[in-house]
Amino acid sequence: MLSGKDLEKEVALYARKRVRNLRSSFRAVVENSDSRAVHDFRKETRLLQTIVDACGIRQPTRMTKKIRRRLQKARRALGDWRDSDVMLKELKKAQRKARTKGERLCWSQVARRIAKSRRRIVNKFFRKCKSLKVTATGTKAKALVKKKLKSKSIMDSFRLLLQSGWKKWNGAIDDFVRNPAAPELHAVRIKTKTLRYAIELTQRFYPDNHLASASEWLKDIQDRVGVWHDEFMLSRRVLETFSKSPREPSAVKVLRELKEKEIAMAESARNFISSIRKTGNYQRLKQLLSASVYAMINGRDAAAIATNSITGPIK
Repeated sequence: MLSGKDLEKEVALYARKRVRNLRSSFRAVVENSDSRAVHDFRKETRLLQTIVDACGIRQPTRMTKKIRRRLQKARRALGDWRDSDVMLKELKKAQRKARTKGERLCWSQVARRIAKSRRRIVNKFFRKCKSLKVTATGTKAKALVKKKLKSKSIMDSFRLLLQSGWKKWNGAIDDFVRNPAAPELHAVRIKTKTLRYAIELTQRFYPDNHLASASEWLKDIQDRVGVWHDEFMLSRRVLETFSKSPREPSAVKVLRELKEKEIAMAESARNFISSIRKTGNYQRLKQLLSASVYAMINGRDAAAIATNSITGPIK
């Protein structure tokens, strides 16, 4: 078991590693301009943001919020690029599966439109990439972590991060159940990621194999919702492509089939997310997460929760 000072050192080392990876992945985006580099950089912004969130969760400061906003801005600057790459990949599959020449031409028309849009997105990114201040943000993040790290509060910070992630994830599920629309569906995916990254960060320093295994279920949810979101985005782009032009029979067929698929996926998503809390995986994750959070509570609060609640601090 690490002592307080050793734990503080390990967290600081991990933060420095994340900053190095953030900078190197950003360089890869600039130098290679490929989808893998874009994915890696966006992932690194989330990993570093999770550490920043943990260090600032007890007493958020202006600097904490500023670093968080910069990381979000950098990630979102590449969001449309990432979406375009995913859609172009799906369009290649659609073209191969097309049964008629007319359908292939329709898919080609959509692909050309998205490829043209992608070029604009990439050019816009390169014009503004310096304004993202990735190097400076990494430096500030390292300084923030070093300043905020206090041996006695690290465990409490991780505990609060887990509680916050659980609450926001459940809130996103509730929002989607009340209003099953594309933005709410996307929010479920984002909050699923937030909770999963919080668990993975905590696992590095307070490992629990059972919790790590249970949290893998979150990755499955994230991927499943991600596929739905990508299909909805593609459907929008197809509709935009043919919205202002006379629709040939092949275009009508493509639009109809795409919309049928979208409607079926929307219903499947609604049923799936609405039933998440009824599953054994949800109950297992809640049980293990609550036990971990309880174990991290310092001082009299732990005794109070043990006295007043037999289900633990995670609700």
